[in-house]
Amino acid sequence: MNSTSAPLSAVSAGKRRRFRHIFRADGRAVFVAMDHPAYMGMGVAPAAAESIARGGPDAVLATWQLARARPEAFAGAGLVLRIDGGISDLGDPPASDTTSLLYSAEQAMVVGADAVVIMVFPGTPDEQHSLQRLARLAAECELLGLPVMAESIPGGWPRTVPWTAENVGRGARLAVELGADIVKTMCPGPPEEFAAVAEACPAPVVALGGPKVDDEDQVVALARGVVEAGGAGVAFGRNVWGSDDPAALVGRLLEAVHGAGEGG
Repeated sequence: MNSTSAPLSAVSAGKRRRFRHIFRADGRAVFVAMDHPAYMGMGVAPAAAESIARGGPDAVLATWQLARARPEAFAGAGLVLRIDGGISDLGDPPASDTTSLLYSAEQAMVVGADAVVIMVFPGTPDEQHSLQRLARLAAECELLGLPVMAESIPGGWPRTVPWTAENVGRGARLAVELGADIVKTMCPGPPEEFAAVAEACPAPVVALGGPKVDDEDQVVALARGVVEAGGAGVAFGRNVWGSDDPAALVGRLLEAVHGAGEGG
């Protein structure tokens, strides 16, 4: 009996419905990451947020405040709520993982989240903290039918583990084995190298955008290349909300990821 005809529990049915709020029928999605202000204290200007909403991304990664403040603007997009944090960039970077879970899965559902996202740092000296957080959250979300996205950064931002295709793929696989339903991670090099990451990861894996670049053609080419390599889409932040015309760039990314005229 295939999975589409097998009877579903209420919980598994809920998770499947929420997935369809995020990913289109082709199994791909364009996420716009607007959760940076939770640790930067600045980032997405109101005009940029409005422009992104007009562009119609498949889903947004949002802070608690954005989810509460703009429910109408992003009602047509899937909502992936950032529920970890507790640190900012006002001080020196911490020497160890000091991130905490700030909200529960049930609280995320109160503001209408279709999924939640947290960071994981496989390969860091204190990797057990983020990996254990992920496992506990995944167990909680499993009971609620709420998908979990893990943002996997092998070796953390200091890159104590090289960001090779093998290491990025292993980090993605570890996140899934601990309960992640979706993985967000970096493209380890040219877009074609994302094929090794997608092959290693048994769940949808999307590429993060990284630092702001001036050439938007390069941003669109990365999205197209990631999908051609087997990725499930992209989760771009600064390169979208930092654009002079975020709505237009979102439109270009949708075309790159889903193809011209692709339905949902």
